[in-house]
Amino acid sequence: MAYLNEISADTLVTPWAQRTTHEGLVAMLAIGLCLLLGVLTGHNAAGAIAAGGAFTAGFAVFHPALGSRILSMMVATLTICSAAFLGSLSAEWTPAVLVVVALAGLNYGLLSAFGASAGWIGQQAAVYLVVATYFPNGPRLAAGRATMVLTGGILQIGIHLLFRLRDTTQYSTPLWKATLARTQAYVRSLPEHMAWGSSTLSYSSRQLVTIVVATALYRELHLRNGYWIPMTALLCLKQQWTGTISRSLARVVGTISGVTISFVLAHTWHHWPLPLLGVMVMLAAMTSYSLQAVNYAIFSMAITLYIVFLFRFGGFSEYTAAHLRLMNTVIGGALALTIDGLWLATARIYDRLTAKPPATGGPA
Repeated sequence: MAYLNEISADTLVTPWAQRTTHEGLVAMLAIGLCLLLGVLTGHNAAGAIAAGGAFTAGFAVFHPALGSRILSMMVATLTICSAAFLGSLSAEWTPAVLVVVALAGLNYGLLSAFGASAGWIGQQAAVYLVVATYFPNGPRLAAGRATMVLTGGILQIGIHLLFRLRDTTQYSTPLWKATLARTQAYVRSLPEHMAWGSSTLSYSSRQLVTIVVATALYRELHLRNGYWIPMTALLCLKQQWTGTISRSLARVVGTISGVTISFVLAHTWHHWPLPLLGVMVMLAAMTSYSLQAVNYAIFSMAITLYIVFLFRFGGFSEYTAAHLRLMNTVIGGALALTIDGLWLATARIYDRLTAKPPATGGPA
């Protein structure tokens, strides 16, 4: 029973008291502003990319890794901007792509050892890098993509400063000293976390293998929007086997729900006015922010709707976006489960083979 509770936690448990509606209402404003700027300049796709940067930066409010929401948003924005540029720059050469995604997976695993907030920043860097590897557009357009992401993040930070949605905690140590101390502690503890047999090294290695295999798979098979495969695998893989099962199950259930809703809406309204699409993107984003701590399956449903509406805003068919999202999410979740299961089985066999036999006999 305890095992079933663990693997169903991300799907069935719904602590509604943890909803963050106010933060969601504020964060969605920057997304709407990005979309509006895209329409006014005649570059809807660029507006959608900027909205993606604003969307991610908004989640940094829930991850004040550096003791300040605004500072965490700044770090997250610069991180995903750099990752988008590096991923797009390396996208033309598969060997280069596999090297950078391997480093991203390793970095995510290592940062996870220093808390959920630090791990989240590493996770988002890996996600943006993986997504950008699908767009081999050369240095100029890589810089343009990174600029759009940066613009969205800056607008999100500006909105939060405008609404003064920041920490009011009084710190006994200046923020720069606290940040420096955390960084020094991180560097000093790296050898311990990288030691053979440590849980951090195991998790980082699994992330590295999973993201490389998933990326190589989608590039070798030339799957359309195949970046969702390594992205899903990255997000589903957890330190514990039951956690991987729980997260994969919730991701797939939420994606199926979101795709079903998007199909129904697309069938009901064949021609969506652009303003209505913008509103739907904002509502889906607000739901994602509001329920990010309530239930991962519902959160995944909201994310799916956000992605489908955002793609449609950028000129992509919602039917195609929903179908590809579902297919690649299922593949990514299954891949994470498979690799994690094989890793666990191999580790158990290794432990048995290297275990020392129990001492026998006693003193004469």
